[in-house]
Amino acid sequence: MFSVSQVKESLIGMGHSGTLNKVRNTEALLERSASIFLQKCKPLETMRLGTLSSVIYDDVYDYALPTDYNSLIDLLPQDDRENWDMAFRRFAGQFDLEKAIKQKTISIEGSEGSKIIRINWRTRQGKVLHTMNSVTANGTWIAVGSAAGIVANTIFKISGSGSIEFDLVDTGDGISNIGMSAVDLTDEDEVADVFVWIYLGTTTGLTSITGIWGNDITTAYWTSVAQTLQADGTAFKAGWNLIKFPWSTATETGTVAPAAIDSFKITFAATAAKNNIRIDNIVFSIGRNFDIKYYSKFLFKNSAGTYLSRPASDDDNVLVDNDSLPIYLLELLKAMAHQVEGADSTFDLAYAENELKTLYPTFKSEHPDQRKKAAGRYGGLPRLRR
Repeated sequence: MFSVSQVKESLIGMGHSGTLNKVRNTEALLERSASIFLQKCKPLETMRLGTLSSVIYDDVYDYALPTDYNSLIDLLPQDDRENWDMAFRRFAGQFDLEKAIKQKTISIEGSEGSKIIRINWRTRQGKVLHTMNSVTANGTWIAVGSAAGIVANTIFKISGSGSIEFDLVDTGDGISNIGMSAVDLTDEDEVADVFVWIYLGTTTGLTSITGIWGNDITTAYWTSVAQTLQADGTAFKAGWNLIKFPWSTATETGTVAPAAIDSFKITFAATAAKNNIRIDNIVFSIGRNFDIKYYSKFLFKNSAGTYLSRPASDDDNVLVDNDSLPIYLLELLKAMAHQVEGADSTFDLAYAENELKTLYPTFKSEHPDQRKKAAGRYGGLPRLRR
């Protein structure tokens, strides 16, 4: 690695003037050129291995990517990886169409202005506490607080034949059921997470959602931490939201027998009434830890080990080695010549372009791009099978 100071010293010599005084916002120049450089090649120094922020569950598909994610190299289970434990990347439409019939597939997509990774890697089937298809078919769902209008909605649903719908009148409102068939969650006790799908017509005024489960909801039960985000870490949105209540951070009241969980309550903290909230599927699921290997979009790192998109000090490091440093310097020279527009700008631009025509192919042949690319159809209609 080289320091920002060393890179600047090289750039001074390349720029004829003996100084960078004519260059405004030098750190912005370094960042801008880094973005262009990393789009054209993938230096090994920007390869990172990190743990996904969430464990992977059956039938839960959306997960957050690292903040400095650029492109995917590999997804790998942390425990006892076998030679067939390889994920195949698909285009968004194909991933969604095939997620019920294929596994070990991934898709890199966008959601609400951010990139996410969709993962279908089945490890351990979750246990369903209630399908939410009927108000009375498995115990009875009743109002909590001043909630009203509890009905089964057979149109808006995630799975099965319906969802449970109600109106939230005041904060603390929700629904509960203390008479459902008991489910043995001994293996899941304090290890699993609880997943619930919730439909919101609007998110205005919604603060948090809390889940409670146990042998009842008065003397022996667990209370989750109030959730303020969706399971994938994104904000609540209008439409269906997947909410995760981690059992490991829940608080136990009394002594709950995990072999006979038969009660559940869900409540909402809100500053405004909401109509037609819908809830579907209560599932307890144990996840599996995965690592993600990827190229970072940050080319800089400070002395504390924090990766940066823009350097903040001349002592920060630039993640290039001797073979990639000349390429980055030439990209900097191009950007600087364009910005300064001096007498030598045309010469500098032509010189840099001519050098890069040779350096990029040479570098790529020695350090091939290791990104995992999507395979399958992109756009158009799937082929019909007879």
